[in-house]
Amino acid sequence: MADLYTHTSDDSESQATVRLDPSRRGETVSPELYSKFGEHLYTPRNVTNVLEAQALFNPTFGSWKFGQQQYGPDGGNSAVSDPEEMDDRIETYAETHGMPDVDRLREAYRDGTALWWFPYGTTDAVRTSPDTGTADDRAQRFETGSADGHAGLAQWCHLPVHRTNAFEGQVTLRAAAETPVRLAVHDVDPDDGTLGSVLAETSVTARDENRTVSFSLELPSDELKESERLFGFSVTTRVPDANVVVDRVCCYPDDHVATADPEIVDLLSELNLSVLRWPGGNFVSGYHWRDGVGPIEERPTKPNPAWDALETNLFGTDEFVALCEAVGCEPMICLNAGSGTPEEAARWVEYCNGSTDTEMGALRAEHGHPEPYDVTYWEVGNELYGSWQIGWTTPAGNADRYRRFKTAMEAVDDSIEVMACGNRHTDWNEPLLAELESTDWLTDHVLVECHADSETDPVELFNAHSGFASQLRAEYDAVADDCRDAGLEGVRQAITELQLFTRFDGDEDDEADESEATGEEREERRMSRETLPTNKSITEAVFDATIIHECIRSGTVDMVTHSGVGNHGGGLRKSQGRVWADPCYYGQQLGTGLIGGTPIGVDVTCHTFSTETTWGSDTGQWFGELEPVTDEPAVDAMAVTDADDHDIAVVLVHRDAGADAIDVTLSGEPLESLDEVTVDRLSAETMYDTNTLEDPQRITPTTDSAAVDDGSVTVSLPPYSVIRLTGD
Repeated sequence: MADLYTHTSDDSESQATVRLDPSRRGETVSPELYSKFGEHLYTPRNVTNVLEAQALFNPTFGSWKFGQQQYGPDGGNSAVSDPEEMDDRIETYAETHGMPDVDRLREAYRDGTALWWFPYGTTDAVRTSPDTGTADDRAQRFETGSADGHAGLAQWCHLPVHRTNAFEGQVTLRAAAETPVRLAVHDVDPDDGTLGSVLAETSVTARDENRTVSFSLELPSDELKESERLFGFSVTTRVPDANVVVDRVCCYPDDHVATADPEIVDLLSELNLSVLRWPGGNFVSGYHWRDGVGPIEERPTKPNPAWDALETNLFGTDEFVALCEAVGCEPMICLNAGSGTPEEAARWVEYCNGSTDTEMGALRAEHGHPEPYDVTYWEVGNELYGSWQIGWTTPAGNADRYRRFKTAMEAVDDSIEVMACGNRHTDWNEPLLAELESTDWLTDHVLVECHADSETDPVELFNAHSGFASQLRAEYDAVADDCRDAGLEGVRQAITELQLFTRFDGDEDDEADESEATGEEREERRMSRETLPTNKSITEAVFDATIIHECIRSGTVDMVTHSGVGNHGGGLRKSQGRVWADPCYYGQQLGTGLIGGTPIGVDVTCHTFSTETTWGSDTGQWFGELEPVTDEPAVDAMAVTDADDHDIAVVLVHRDAGADAIDVTLSGEPLESLDEVTVDRLSAETMYDTNTLEDPQRITPTTDSAAVDDGSVTVSLPPYSVIRLTGD
C-alpha cells in the first residue's frame, strides 16, 4: 500500500496546503466502510418505536423489565425490583417522552396495568389485571363496572400527523361474552392529560376466543394543524360489566414500509448505505430468532435480555430484510453465540437462504417469502469477551464456538461470509487464528468512553478524539500482522460498532451550581453537561471521518458498521413522531462520495496539535483508551479519483479545536482540467452543537462552488468541520 498521506509541519494556524499526487495509489474505496448498525435497545432506542413505525408504546401489554447494569456471573443485566427505583424510572420515561401525568402511569402500573397504559373511564368503572396471551406471554384484562360511557384502556402517544392522517393495525382480543370494542384516537388536554374528543374511531367484536382483527383509522386532516401535539389511544367498550382480554394492539401510520418508519427508510436510502447490521449488540446474546417470525399473535413478548424494557418481537427477520430491501443495502445478521447454539444458527441461515425444499426455507415461504433472502454476512457473536454479555466466554472458548458455529452454518450454505468475534486488545484473538480461514472476517468494536468533569479542557477532549485515528490504525495494523504471521493474509477486518461516548462526572451539587453560574464562571469551569461533545454532536462526525480515512489509507479494515442508527449516536433521531438526522449522518453522507474511487496521495502542510496525558486537575488519568496525541496534523485529507459519483473527490477534516478557520489551498494534476469544484461543507459553531426536535436542521451541509485557477483552489475549513470537494 502506497503512503497516501504525508505531512510537513508549518507554524501557521490559518493556512494549509494539500498537494494531490495521483502517482501514489491505493485500493478502491469499499462501500462497506459506510455502513450502519441497529440494535434492539431499550424503548424507544434503535429498533422499537424508532426503526419501527409502531405508534404505541408496549403494544403487546408485556411485563415491563426495569433493567439495571449489574451483571451476574453468566452475564446479562438483571431486573430492578425496588419499588422506589421503578417509580423513578417511570418518571424518567414520562419526562423523556413528554407524558403529562407520571402519577397516573405509576398508579396504573401498581394496579395491574401494563406500563404506558392506564384505565380509561371513571375510577370505579374499570378494573385491570394481568392475563395470558396467545404466545403464552402477558396480556391485559380489563373489566368494566356499571357506569355509563366508554371504559377500558388508554395511553398517550405521538402520531406522525405531519405526513399522514391515516393509520392501520391489528388487535388481538377476546371476551367472556360477545362484546363490541371501540379503538379510538383522542385529543388530549396538555395540562392534565385527560383524553378529550374522539378524532377517529372504529369498532371490532371480541368473542370467547382469541381473534386477530385488522382495523384502520382516519383522523380529520383539518383538525391536525398542531402537528406536534399529544394524542390519546383507547381500547374501550360501552358494555357494563364487560370482561375483555387484550393481547396486543399494533397501530402503524398507513405509509409504513413493511412496519418500518418511512422517514427512517428515506434517510437511510439517501445515505448510500452498503450494509445494515442487526439485531445486536448485547441484545443478540439472548435473542432467539424463531420468536420474531410468523404471525404476530404467535410471537412472544419477552424481557429484553440485555437492556431495559421489552422485546415485542414485532420486528424480526422478515421485517429486517424488508427494511434492507427498501433501503437498498445488504443485511448483516449477528448471531446469538451466547445463549444460542450452532444448530439454531444453522437453522437461521437456512431460513434466510434455503430453498423451499428445506424445512426452514419452507417455513419462510409459509410466512409469505418464497424467494431466499441470500444473506451473505453472518457474525458469530457479539463482545463475547465481556462479563456484560450473556454466555460470555474465554479466548479459547470463543475460538471453539466459532469453529462449531461456522461448521454448522456452512453445512447449510457454504457461500456465506462468516465473521468471528474479535478484540484487538489483550490476547483474545490468538486462539481464533488457528480456526480462521483466509476468506473469513475478524470483527472488533470501537466504543470510546471518556469521562469529563468541570475541570476538563474541552480542546483537549475534542483533540484526543480527533487524534485517535492514528493510534487505532497502529492497533489494526498489528492485528493484520498477526494474521499474516499465521498465514491468513486474506482475513479481512471489520469494525462492527463505532462511536464515541462522553460522560460528565459532575454530581447533583455540581449541576445545581452550574445552572446558577454566570457566563464568565461557566467559561472558567470549562465543561458542563450541556457543553459536553457527545455522539449527537458535530464531534462524532469528525471522529468518524478521521477513522474511516485511516481505514482507507491502511487497507487493513474493509467494513465499518457505525452504531447505533436510532437514538443511539448512529445518525438518526426520533422523538414525538418526528425523525431527524445527527451531524454524523451528514458527515457519512459526504464521505460516501469517496466510494468506488481510487485513493491517491495527498501531501499536507499544516500546523500540528498535541494533548496532555491527563484530563483532570487531580485525576492523573487519560481519556479512557485515548492515548496522548503528539504533533498530529490539524488537517486530515483523503482524495480519490474515478469514484462512483465523481471524477475527483476530496474530503477535508478540521481536527484542532484550538485553532480557528484554516484556508486550505489544494493543487495537483487532478485539478488542472477543472474550472471549478463543488464544495459541500458540514460545520458547527461549537464542538457540542447538535440537531434537535425543535431545530432539526441546525447542522446540515451547505453547498457552493469554488473556482479552480491554474490547477489550484482555496477553500476555508472552519473549526469542527468536514468538507467535501468534488469535480467532474
